Amino acid sequence: MLTERDVLMRLVRQLAELLAATLRLRREGRRDEALAQIDAITGRLTGMDAGSLCMFGEAPLAGLPRELKLPLACVLRARALLLRDAARAPEAKSASRAARLLVRGARPPR
Repeated sequence: MLTERDVLMRLVRQLAELLAATLRLRREGRRDEALAQIDAITGRLTGMDAGSLCMFGEAPLAGLPRELKLPLACVLRARALLLRDAARAPEAKSASRAARLLVRGARPPR
């Protein structure tokens, strides 16, 4: 029987695999393909592609389970690096800002 924790851990593992793949694609100079993979996974997790997710900021990010926020922040940080490499500074800043929001939201409540 699958528990909520099992499902979350599976999603975290998928995010880690995606992050590894996007970093490999970045090294190979295949930025567009890496960005498309990031959009696909964020779309499956949140219902919107990474660009929209970053543009709308905190609202769509707040509803994510805490366990997914840090791995997704790493993916959005990788997106920011890819966009910076492609000289798309405004989008890179937006992705970095969204990653920071996720990290803040991943902290355990006091």
